[in-house]
Amino acid sequence: MRSIFMAAALCAGAVLAGCAPEPKAVPDACPQRWGGEGIGGWVPDAVDVDGADESLVPGAPVRALICAYPGVNTDPGGERLGGSRTLTDQAAVMARDLAYLPVTTGRADGVCTQMGGPMTNYLVRFAYADGSALWVGSAEEANSCVTTTNGTVRTRSYVGKALTTAYREGTWRMRRP
Repeated sequence: MRSIFMAAALCAGAVLAGCAPEPKAVPDACPQRWGGEGIGGWVPDAVDVDGADESLVPGAPVRALICAYPGVNTDPGGERLGGSRTLTDQAAVMARDLAYLPVTTGRADGVCTQMGGPMTNYLVRFAYADGSALWVGSAEEANSCVTTTNGTVRTRSYVGKALTTAYREGTWRMRRP
């Protein structure tokens, strides 16, 4: 009986001391290369953030790191990092807009035109006050035919132009459909 009491006391002490399981760590820097084979639709790691199975960006992140990978849509995949920008005052608004997009856990395929041209894959790392984070992958490209995902859910709603504006100007503005 005494050993059960001691084990319970140790477990309670561990929780109070902050020894509870940490959320899965998400790298805080941009990957040097786009790791997906296509246009948008890739993240380095799907993360277990509450609500990520129902929304692209759940909750209220405090920072968004935008990583840009320019290339051409006729040969997507493996693009080198072209640069990055961090948003702080725009992160919550950006997250809110992305959170309202319709998502699915299934395929997000659609019919696309076949116009060749420049494209930029984007990764956005949303960081939360509690230290957790998640990636969202998307792109801007000539056909506006992109899948956006957090690694768990995806959408075909196009946010490419808004991501490019946020990356270039540091201001998030998403056009309403």
